[in-house]
Formats: sequence, C-alpha cells, structure tokens
Amino acid sequence: MTPPTRCALCQARATQLCAACRNVVYCCREHQKEHWKQHKQECKCFEVDSNELLGRHLRATRDIRMGEQILREAPVVLGPKVASPPICLGCHRNLLPPKKRSDNFHKCSSCSWPMCSRECEQSSYHQEECRLMAASNFQSKINYNPVEPELKESAYCVIMLLRCLQLKKSNPAQFARLSALEDHLKERLETPLYQVLRANLITFIKTVLGLREWPEMEILRIAAILDTNAFEVRQNSERRKVRAIFPGGAMIAHDCVPNLRHRFDDDMNIVFLAKRNIAKGEILSISYTQALRSTIQRRLHLKQVKCFDCACARCSDPTELDTFAGSRMCEKCKVGKLISVNPLQNAASWKCQLCNVVKGAREVLTQDAQLQQEIEALDKTTPEALEDFLYRHRVKLHETNTHVLQVKYALTQLYGNAPGFSMEELSEKSLQRKVDLCEELLQLSNLIDGGWSIFRGNLLIDLEDAVVTQALRMENAAECEAKLRIAAELLQEIGSIMKHEPEMQQLLAERQLILDSALKRFSIVVE
Repeated sequence: MTPPTRCALCQARATQLCAACRNVVYCCREHQKEHWKQHKQECKCFEVDSNELLGRHLRATRDIRMGEQILREAPVVLGPKVASPPICLGCHRNLLPPKKRSDNFHKCSSCSWPMCSRECEQSSYHQEECRLMAASNFQSKINYNPVEPELKESAYCVIMLLRCLQLKKSNPAQFARLSALEDHLKERLETPLYQVLRANLITFIKTVLGLREWPEMEILRIAAILDTNAFEVRQNSERRKVRAIFPGGAMIAHDCVPNLRHRFDDDMNIVFLAKRNIAKGEILSISYTQALRSTIQRRLHLKQVKCFDCACARCSDPTELDTFAGSRMCEKCKVGKLISVNPLQNAASWKCQLCNVVKGAREVLTQDAQLQQEIEALDKTTPEALEDFLYRHRVKLHETNTHVLQVKYALTQLYGNAPGFSMEELSEKSLQRKVDLCEELLQLSNLIDGGWSIFRGNLLIDLEDAVVTQALRMENAAECEAKLRIAAELLQEIGSIMKHEPEMQQLLAERQLILDSALKRFSIVVE
C-alpha cells in the first residue's frame, strides 16, 4: 500500500502522519485538529475480521510497535459480580464496616440496597434500577455481618442483568452492541449454575419486578452474554472489584501467548496495549488464563469459564513451546518426559518421548489434580513448605513443570516479603535463591508471556530489589558498582513496562530513590 502524500483536509502535499492509525497525513497541526471529528471514527490500527474458528475478531491493519495503545473503550454496562461482598451500587466501591459493630450499612432510602451515602443513592448507575425495585416494593435484605464482613452475597447476581435489560430502553444502540456478542447459551444451560440462575433470575425479573414482557430464554441469553464477555475490573486503591462489558474489547481473540495486555483507567475504561511488536495482518489477542498453567489446565479452565476449546500455537504443541509445562518425568527411563499424543484432545494418551511407556489421560489428570490440591493446601506464609514441595517432587517433576513453576513464582514473592524473610533478614543463600528464581522465570517468560507483560514486569521488580540488596552488602566497590549497573538496567526496563500502570508509579519512584541513594553512597555514576 502506497503511503498517503496529500493532507486529509486540504489535499496539499503533506508528510505529518496520524500517529494513531498512520493511514492519513496532514500538512499542519491545525488541519489535523480540524479533521479529527471526521477522522476519529476511522482512526484505528485494526479491523474486524471473522473466521470459523474464532468468529469475529480484530486484526492489525498496520505494523504496531511494542507499548502502543490499541484501544480505549468505556463500559457499556458495569456492576457487581455474580456473588460479591457488600458493595455500593452507586460508586461500586466495596463497603467499609460501620464505625460500630452494632451498626448497619447506610441503606438506600427507596430500595434498601447497601450504599456508601445518600449521595451515592443519586448515582446514575442506581437510579433506574432503584425506581423499578421500589415500585415493586422490593427491599434488599443485605446487612452488615460483623462475623463475616467479606461474605459474598449471591443477591448481587440480579443487578448486572437488570442493568442490561434496562439498557434496551435507555440506550437501544448500546443494547444492540451488547446483544450482538457471543453467548454460548446452549452449553451453559446444561451446567448446574444455570439451573440455579434459571430458577432465581427468572423469578426475580418476571415475578418480583413484574418484567413479564421479557422471554425466559432472552433473560438467560443476556446472563450468558455477561458470563462469556464480561471483564473483571479491579481498582484496588479504590476498593473496586466489579465486572463490565466492553463490546470492542470482547471481540479481541484469546491466545495463551497473547500480543496485548489490558488495564483500567480511573474512569473504568479498558485500555489495550501492545506487549510486543505486532506485524500487519496479525490477529490481536489477550489471554483469559494463567501463563504458568499447563495446556490441559488452561484448556479445561477456558472450556468451563468461556465455553471454547483453545487451539492456539502453545496448546497445539505437545512440548508447549519447549517448556513441557504439562509433562512429568517418565518413571521408567527417568530421562524422557511424558507428553500428550494429541494435546487438543483432553482424553488423549500420554507417551514418553524416549521409551515405550504410555499412560491414560484419566491417570494423568488425576495425578495433576492431586498435585494442584497439594499446592493449594501448603502454608504460604513462609517459604519452607514450598521449598519442601520442590524437594519431595524433584524426581518426578522437572524444573519447568507447571506445579514447579507455580511454586517457584510463589517463592519469588515470599523471599523478601514474608514475616521473618524481609530483604534485610534474608541470608546470603536465600537472597541468591530469590535472584536465581527470578532469572529462571524471566527466561521462561520469553516463551510464554514475553515482551512488556505484567508478569515480566513484576519479576523484574523483585529481581531489581534483590540485586540492590546484594550490592549494598558488598564491601568491594567494583563488585558493588557492577551490581548497581545491573539494577539500573533492570529499573529502566521496568519503567518501560509499567509506564502505563499509574498504581505502580509510586513504587518505581521509591525504587529509583533507593538506587540513586546507593549510587551516591558509593560515588558511582551510571551513564
């Protein structure tokens, strides 16, 4: 495609490319501003595509640089999760305990749902649902529970659905976008959850609230659209943990080794960023699962939660991109690894790479589940139990087995943070152990979650902290300088990865102050 050479507004010769889409040029800044109202609907670096495997998805229309913002989108609808601790339906913050244990939450004066204050009662999020429930004489019975203040209340399951139904009248265009999303209702109707929802939601919507014009299957379809497409919105500093629908974001495909990551801004808009360089024509993707999990774990989770069978490059490869995350050591030859003969079939047998040992899928899945349960039951307040797990399973589980990787990542968090294992308290051996674990997982991240991923950024933060601690313990100035130079390089990469994460900026500033202080202390200048 020949690059444009004429100003999109006046057709004069021009060279100033639109930085976002790079599809148009302008002769001056003023013409770019004047043309924005017309251009903004077309200013994208992707297009909607469709195929039989993925359905509708987004594909890059030009080369995209690592770190570029791909899409920023406001939620069409947002609200509590299906089960949620007490939450304000106005500002969506988790409610703080009352000042006195004997007191209750502030309640909406019309429908009695717990709220932050009278001001939140007037929130645009809550007014329509409040009027409907008050007119139906419905009163919420959620109260402060001093024994279990974080108890999740299933009554919140109706709020998000009700907001979607009300969207049809208040904003038909947005409801049409919501309604066009995938639902997987047929698969979901067969699950125990939807048997419960079918009884509770339908009764509440049609009988309690009197919305009899809504067919039962249409109500369940909206619930299925929410379960298939909703993003969990977390803003820890604001005590928010809700779910929301972003129709544009919902069309981004899943891949177990994705090329995008996402975050949420202060207004709960979703923002997608390129984790790595993306070539024109590539499918844009995010991940709905955890990178350290094995193929069979990821695929079972995706089938259960999102109702699709992943067939990405990592899932299709018996070696999982040479990580062998789902493999165990062969008990016969002690050298080869057991790999699935067909990783896209969960019932496929597993065979040793080197000898003739074959194991059935049921046996492999059972052993996998037992190990996962063992990990979940471990004491994670100190490193000892986790290190013991690695020692006990050192023969059967190789260094990049999923269970080993999960434990190693947990150890990187415990060394330097757990009581009795703060950075200042770590022995030289434990400090080096933290460094080794971080470096090992960083090497692995290049295969399964590379580029500017949050996983890589967090590992680099832990590694930089450990390297600076090592440097400050050294008596030799030259050795200290070498360590601090490494830390400075790490911090520079961390800054690039985390520059779009506002909640990380204070931590990074603190890390920079510590490093600068160390450099000054040893009179070292890092160029």
